[in-house]
Amino acid sequence: MVNPKFLKVPELATYNVRGSRPTVGVGKLCYLTDTVTDNGIWEEINPLESKLPIFIFQLVIVLFVTRLCLLLLKPLRQPHFAAELLAGILVGSTAIASEFARKHIPALGSIFAASRIMTMETVGNLGLIYHVFLLGLEMDLIALTSVSPKALGVGISGALFPFLFGASLYAFIADYPENFRWGFLYWGVALSVTGLPVIAEIFAKLKLLHSEIGRIAMSSALVNDFSSWVLLVLSLAVTSSNSSTYLSLFSAIVFIIFSIFVIRPVLLWVIRKTTREGEDYSEATVCTILTMVLACGLITDICGVSSLLGAFVFGLIIPPDLLGHRFVLMLQGFASDLLLPLYYASLGMRTHLGGFNREDMLMMVLVCFLSFIPKIVCTVAISYFYRMSLHEGFTLGVLMNTKGLIAVMAMSLGRDHTVMNEDGFAIMLFTIFIMSIATLPIVNFLYRRTKKFLPSQHRVLQDLKPDTELRILTCIHEVQTVAGITALLEISHASKRSPICVFALQLMQLKKHTTALLIVHGAGGTSSESISRVDGQTDQLIAAFKNLEHQSPTLSVQLLTAISPYGTMHEDVCSLVEEKQVTLIILPFHKRQTIHNNMEEMNPAYKDVNNNTLATAPCTVGILVDRGFGTLLPTNKDEGRSRSCKIAMIFIGGPDDREALAYASRMARHPKVALTVLRFILDESSATQNGDADLSLTMEAEAEKQADDLLVNEFRHKVQNDISVVYTEEISGNGAETVKTIRSLGQDFDLYVVGRGLAFFSPLKGGLDEWSDCPELGSIGDLLLTSDFSSTASVLVVQQHAQLNPGDSIL
Repeated sequence: MVNPKFLKVPELATYNVRGSRPTVGVGKLCYLTDTVTDNGIWEEINPLESKLPIFIFQLVIVLFVTRLCLLLLKPLRQPHFAAELLAGILVGSTAIASEFARKHIPALGSIFAASRIMTMETVGNLGLIYHVFLLGLEMDLIALTSVSPKALGVGISGALFPFLFGASLYAFIADYPENFRWGFLYWGVALSVTGLPVIAEIFAKLKLLHSEIGRIAMSSALVNDFSSWVLLVLSLAVTSSNSSTYLSLFSAIVFIIFSIFVIRPVLLWVIRKTTREGEDYSEATVCTILTMVLACGLITDICGVSSLLGAFVFGLIIPPDLLGHRFVLMLQGFASDLLLPLYYASLGMRTHLGGFNREDMLMMVLVCFLSFIPKIVCTVAISYFYRMSLHEGFTLGVLMNTKGLIAVMAMSLGRDHTVMNEDGFAIMLFTIFIMSIATLPIVNFLYRRTKKFLPSQHRVLQDLKPDTELRILTCIHEVQTVAGITALLEISHASKRSPICVFALQLMQLKKHTTALLIVHGAGGTSSESISRVDGQTDQLIAAFKNLEHQSPTLSVQLLTAISPYGTMHEDVCSLVEEKQVTLIILPFHKRQTIHNNMEEMNPAYKDVNNNTLATAPCTVGILVDRGFGTLLPTNKDEGRSRSCKIAMIFIGGPDDREALAYASRMARHPKVALTVLRFILDESSATQNGDADLSLTMEAEAEKQADDLLVNEFRHKVQNDISVVYTEEISGNGAETVKTIRSLGQDFDLYVVGRGLAFFSPLKGGLDEWSDCPELGSIGDLLLTSDFSSTASVLVVQQHAQLNPGDSIL
């Protein structure tokens, strides 16, 4: 039966206007006009007696403590959720708003008085509603239909078994009155939750991006997240009212069905009618979406279930890419960064950890320890069934214990429904915090790296057999660099005998709200490994590499997106190299050419990524300085014409130059490529005038010269009948003569291929290394970019694996 008081106007008390006599037959409703102060300190008015100044004080304090906790926990690589929860506990009754603090600091007593936190709690819950909407927006339901049976088993069992264990633990240790008996439901939900955004952040920091355990854990966490929402809805329906449990549950199901089949089609129709493709949403559309979030929350709240369910379902029914990356980022910044910390602070106001005695603290530690057990046990059991190792099963169980906002939200809802007292709420909130901060160091210990990336003979271009597949990893920061990279890949000459497999890795900076780690893009779009969406550049990348595959049938491309902080982005690159057995990495230079033929810096962080990759890569690395090379790519319109790409390879000597020659030799097989190899020979007469050299250096130089001669002679033998290849030698005695000869080449070439040669000393480069502005390009590569050099051709700088370049160091 519907509540007869529903939507009935409440009886409001009436008061007379101050200083006036009551008017017959007229009731006047007045309220205290203390929300703002007009002149502040210039009048005898205390701002701490007004609502708006009080709320601003609360907001500033909460945000300051939150940012401070984020700063302090950042070196420990703890997730943002742990820092925000800790800040909420510190702002609350445990520290800043405690009785001791309010007693000795009267201002805190006024700011965080019990009668003054209602506004803070209301605004915090508003931020929570929009944050939950974003959680639903980021959850990919299509991914649930394609998860493996292993991940499905781990996810479902990791929700049900901990739910039963948490409920039993509550009933076992708690001695609460009759009205608190239903608190076991929310303890069970809190232990069943696995925080999907938090576990994604942990993977990014621990570099488990490409591991099997990472893929299983992400899929399992997605299943577990959905299962936890189901358990939470059931708990809310049970505790709403003993007489209306079934009605609440039935109305929630009806709302979900109505949202899928009515709200979703209408919303899509309105957006497509009012917004053109490629345009930003109008203010009316944005306002409508934000209002619908609150309206759906209001409906489920009226139905007897939390308003959070309505916001979550509304986010769930919206297609992934409908709202766009910019809209999501702006809403995240407002709701999650500005308003959500107030919600954690309101939880802290309800948590009184300082009042616990020694026995209570021992009980909290015991509950924390026992709470880890159920997920680990069920995960190890499922892993054993699917023949995973005990080490992987245990690690997966620890990861599944990662908690997030939904666990905290479940405890708050249990407290709101008056089915849990202060002690039960505080114990589980403390348990959630400990489980959140303990996961990362445990997994880091289990998966710590004991060795660096090791090079192998299969990752050197000059040792690659002619009938072996060449695997290339290209790194992309911005879409403007794609043209030059695809042009370089095409002239790398993929053939039936030696095909090329390209892994195009789009590198994006990890931000707080990013939950995607590795996104694999296929012909049908983004795969099930995608948990959230990336920006609009991805579609352009897919189109560019599809066109490359169409032009070169023996060249295959797999497009991936890795999201990571700039400081550790090179680890993602090297991990993918290890997993895919890549032979060559192609990095874009951190500068690009302007319309005035000058080089401008794109992002200083790109240079750090390149330097770190050069220092740690287990294979050959090439840095491409694109100065219009992408515009020279032969297209289908050029078929039948004698158009060619002119390449010059400058050979000084050393392992990097030999690797560069091996790559240039492969390019020479392309029918549109004309290759010129210029080798510099040291003038022996000038070399003897330099005096006595160290014997070890002389022997090393002689060994390098023999290796150079062997490779060059083999190259000349292979191309002796190829008219598109020209080989010349120039004698030089020092760096000045070398520079003079290179400048004489003029502007006849489209691409220069050179070795980096940072760890190889030769009199042919004497004095050049001291004047190098870009050490990552080597002395010759840097020379080709100087304003003194007349050519504006593109440059490819090649370095053999990092073990042969001990001079590098990670920034």
